[in-house]
Amino acid sequence: MVLNASYEFLAIEEHWIDALGLVLSGKAVPLEEYPDVVRGQRHNFRLPAVVLMRYQVKTLRRRQVFNVPTRKAVFIRDAFECQYCGTRISMTTGTRDHVIPRSRGGPDTMINVVTACRGCNVRKDDKLPDEVGMALRNRPRALTEDEKIQCLIKLVRAKERNAWMGCLRRLGLGLWAA
Repeated sequence: MVLNASYEFLAIEEHWIDALGLVLSGKAVPLEEYPDVVRGQRHNFRLPAVVLMRYQVKTLRRRQVFNVPTRKAVFIRDAFECQYCGTRISMTTGTRDHVIPRSRGGPDTMINVVTACRGCNVRKDDKLPDEVGMALRNRPRALTEDEKIQCLIKLVRAKERNAWMGCLRRLGLGLWAA
């Protein structure tokens, strides 16, 4: 995980070599390291789990990425509940529903997509909720910064998640219970 100089979440490096490269080039400092060691010809390096950039990086592009309603992001935001009837659903049993249907010009954005059980999605079809006597339990909204980080953290393996969460808690940034 890469944190900006302001300790704001910046990115997740998919490959350890990229995070190590940031540290070795002097662009970042490690805040948390894995116990794993990479052995070079002359040096051994501990793998960084969380790094802090030495300078502030602009984050406009990252914010735009989260306007896309990925399945995982929508399910996390809606707490794995059908937004019409309140039934608990999973990633496999639930669906994404466009509140204003795409066939009626509804956008594919976080403020127009909710989770729905299959029954409610079929019942609503290509209509507006009030046209079929349905109401939303919660209004769809864009993800908060905490929810964005939660989405990313939940996508990684337990080893990385545990290292990141420990570091974030020590920094007083442990708002994102995984």
